[in-house]
Amino acid sequence: MSDVAPDPPARRSRFLLVFLVVAVAVVVVVALVAVFVQREPAQYGEDTPEGTVQRYSQAVADGDVDAALGYLVSEVADDCSRVPVDAQDRRITLLESTDRGETATVEVLIVTIYGSGPLGADEYESESVFDLVRDDGGWLIRTAPWELTVCDQTRTR
Repeated sequence: MSDVAPDPPARRSRFLLVFLVVAVAVVVVVALVAVFVQREPAQYGEDTPEGTVQRYSQAVADGDVDAALGYLVSEVADDCSRVPVDAQDRRITLLESTDRGETATVEVLIVTIYGSGPLGADEYESESVFDLVRDDGGWLIRTAPWELTVCDQTRTR
């Protein structure tokens, strides 16, 4: 016969309740830390293809067409028939950059967020490419993905 008496049901219930409260508190703390510790995106140098694409994309996102035009080659910017900037919420992620000396390509992943559905955000994702040319030590965009265009080159002014 054992000298140890079994735990009374009330004590076991209290232990389970305390364990559950602690587990929920840990999950909440981890979620809050994840939200508040999110890093800002890396800032690329102004004189790099990635930096040019980053600043152009930010100007488009801000609806600042004049600033965006400053990152385009003059042949495109000078003949630009402006189009309304699409105000969709987008995330742009650098995938790969290739510098060939006088030209460069920057491949990006563009995720367009259309709202939220019953199971989360409605998103469309596509891989796109910026083509750039070197200009006085910096870079200018020759072609941009259609999601981030500010000029309709098929129309005349």
